[in-house]
Amino acid sequence: MTKTHRCEAVVIGAGLAGLNAAVHLQDAGLDVRVVEARNRVGGRVRSMRELGGNLEAGGTYIGAAYRRVIAAAARHDVRLIDVTPSLKFFREQDLVLDGAIIRQSEWPAHPANPFPNPDRALMPWTFSRVLTARENPLEEPRNWLDPRQTEHDVSMYEWMRGLGLDDKAIRVGYGMNVSYGEDAQDISALQLLFRAAFSRAQANTSATAGRFPGGESAPSSSSSSVTSTGARGYTVADGVQRIPEAMAESLVQPVHYGRTVGRIEDDGRHVTVFCEGGAEYKAAYAVCALPFTVLRRIDFDPPLHGSQREAVASLPSQSMTQLYFAHKSEFWEADEYAPSLFTDTAAGMFSAIRNGSDPTQIAGFSAWVMGRNASQLDALPPESAGARVIEEIEAVRPAARGQLKFIGRQSWGADPFARGAWAYFRPGQITRFAAAMGAPHGRVRFCGEHLAVANRGMEGAMESGESAAMGILAPRRSRKAELSNQSDQRHH
Repeated sequence: MTKTHRCEAVVIGAGLAGLNAAVHLQDAGLDVRVVEARNRVGGRVRSMRELGGNLEAGGTYIGAAYRRVIAAAARHDVRLIDVTPSLKFFREQDLVLDGAIIRQSEWPAHPANPFPNPDRALMPWTFSRVLTARENPLEEPRNWLDPRQTEHDVSMYEWMRGLGLDDKAIRVGYGMNVSYGEDAQDISALQLLFRAAFSRAQANTSATAGRFPGGESAPSSSSSSVTSTGARGYTVADGVQRIPEAMAESLVQPVHYGRTVGRIEDDGRHVTVFCEGGAEYKAAYAVCALPFTVLRRIDFDPPLHGSQREAVASLPSQSMTQLYFAHKSEFWEADEYAPSLFTDTAAGMFSAIRNGSDPTQIAGFSAWVMGRNASQLDALPPESAGARVIEEIEAVRPAARGQLKFIGRQSWGADPFARGAWAYFRPGQITRFAAAMGAPHGRVRFCGEHLAVANRGMEGAMESGESAAMGILAPRRSRKAELSNQSDQRHH
């Protein structure tokens, strides 16, 4: 039997973007419903609590200048933990290239190093980041959408070739476990220049971002002696997913779970959202907080058109699989390599987990696998995928043989409600899509990290949710102001 829920705004998707839109709309006095296909909130923020401890998947690190995320944590009494003491361990990994482990200390003079002077000291996982920071034309992150920057909307391969790099330097400097696309041919250089400009802006503002709006100090870790105002980043005491959970708990109407949307109709006065199973939501406005990889499976009446339709149909999302492992011994002490390895294999970035009260202690390992390797692992059952990663590590590291145990996996590419970890732009897509892809469609608004203008990651998701809410509220406020002025004129 069909049940129709009536409200002023319906938000589709209970990730950070959708929840931030819902909170802003509720704050303005609107009656809001949030529908979510999963049985949890958070979207691509997920704390893998079922594996023991807070093993994070998706959004994990809260930059000290993530003002919206930090403000949400403060508002909803979510305790943040300063992770500055553990950041130095992020640099502890060694390199696996062509079947051999290369220590960081060996890399600058190693015969396999294809980088030109003076960049031979750069490790492959930092090479493209340094280049896009050093050669960056963007004065501000939001300038990536300036039409004058379209000359950089070319492949990362073409951009790196323009700097004089050969194919081997590009393969090693960008082609290993890539975070955007499948290789340097598959990603727009302009997006990576935006990422670098965002990172620079974050670093420039982080000195004062250790305080919440209004001057309240950020919560500090009970295990850390570093002051909160000197923090470079945070995690959450009960897992990063606690932030969207707390946001959802602040809503007057609880999130409706298990609601997979199949169709959205807009008759010009109302939007009706139809869910599988028969539930319907009729509202003045709808906010779609879904990745385009999911949104493209929803029917719109009237249909999307033009560049927006093309963007929804074709914007790709990054394949990423995260696998988690327990360890039986401290095998890294036996071979004296770094505990973490950045590899050119199906093991991806094999990283030590230091999420306990003492960052010097390793609680386990995670493999962050991107691109083609992630897609190949996704085709395997979880246990087989875990065995494949262990096999890759043991092949180059005999001391690890028999010392690792697979305990779980989160595949964002195989998740039907994500279909990828984050959106990326192929060469030319920013020029074709960016101006139109987030535009209102009648009474429907859109948000998500892929629609952020000035921020990335979790902060970008929060920015986009806020913008979607303001797109609904601004005309209402203008209309109220107009009616108020008319009333004042009549009385005078």
